[in-house]
Amino acid sequence: MDITQKLSQLEEQQRYRTLKEVHHIEGKTIRLGERDYINFTSNDYLGLAQLPLDAEDFSKFVEQYGNNLSSSRLVSGNSVLYTEIEQLLSQHFDFEEAVIMNSGYDANLALFNAFKGEAVIAFSDSENHASIIDGLKLSRISKEIYRHLDYQDLARRLAAYPDITKLIVTDSVFSTNGDLADIEYLVELKRQFPNTWLIVDDSHGLGLNYFDDYQNIDVITASLSKSVGAHGGVILCSQLFKELLVNTGRALIYSSGMPPSNLYFILRNTQAMLKEPYRNQHLKQLSGYFNSQLFSYLGKKCDLQTPIKSIELDDHDEAEKYYQALMGAGILVSYFRYPTVSHPTLRFSLTYYHQKSDIDRLFQIILKQKEDEETDV
Repeated sequence: MDITQKLSQLEEQQRYRTLKEVHHIEGKTIRLGERDYINFTSNDYLGLAQLPLDAEDFSKFVEQYGNNLSSSRLVSGNSVLYTEIEQLLSQHFDFEEAVIMNSGYDANLALFNAFKGEAVIAFSDSENHASIIDGLKLSRISKEIYRHLDYQDLARRLAAYPDITKLIVTDSVFSTNGDLADIEYLVELKRQFPNTWLIVDDSHGLGLNYFDDYQNIDVITASLSKSVGAHGGVILCSQLFKELLVNTGRALIYSSGMPPSNLYFILRNTQAMLKEPYRNQHLKQLSGYFNSQLFSYLGKKCDLQTPIKSIELDDHDEAEKYYQALMGAGILVSYFRYPTVSHPTLRFSLTYYHQKSDIDRLFQIILKQKEDEETDV
């Protein structure tokens, strides 16, 4: 393999990525190099990653539980803290059990590996997260891809397999544009077609309360690095399925347990997420305000109440101009390219720390760039 040639091809295709060094994060502000930016890229939706640290409490915690578990959970790395967190999450979301994983990505790898070698077929939304795509691929189970949020297409595909176990697989909130899956409708489809499981990746929705019909979902996976503001993943499931995961989930079996310090933050932040609904209320107000300004400034309508917003652009050159204009004005946004998305897309993530004035500033820069481009034509 010619690595230099491969990298050159990525550059020519405008798919070349680089890592940005982050020097400081405080509230809505992120420092890259020597400059501060208003941060519209963070997944810390509820602001829990920046909860003040009780240094004395944390010091006692580390003294009691140590710095590293130094083993897989199945050997000697299954801290009692795992049990406490798993009970908290499973009880709140009305599941029999929970399994904490090292990441949301690992959660999906372990989940689908549990079906490996079984007579099942997965029906996956075309816009599902890469961890679902990879989990299905590595499990080697049969799969069909239905058109994004097209549940008539999904129903037709389900009907073609009456005698086999079927897995409906979907994100709850789609990470590139904030689309919401219709969980209630998917529950009805599950009931309509016997021997069907409903599997939901709730990474961008956990704790934001976009649906409440947990009892009719068979398995939920989620990242704990977004609304929870920590690091890790979780699988919510039945007692029997947890036993299966413990015995087949390679991402669980062959990974060291997380450092107790990380479990500390998962536990602390999860408790805060469940006890402080005002954070989510503020986030939903911001979402509604963003939608109104999107229409006011650009004439684009959006009714989604998720904290993920996006603007799709015609080509990479146009997207790059908008991105650079925002960066020049001290605003950091996400710029998605193929293969993450089919068209160049600017994504804006709202968090608890944003104010309406930040959204106003964002749209003022976007409108100015739009007017400048129209003047140049």
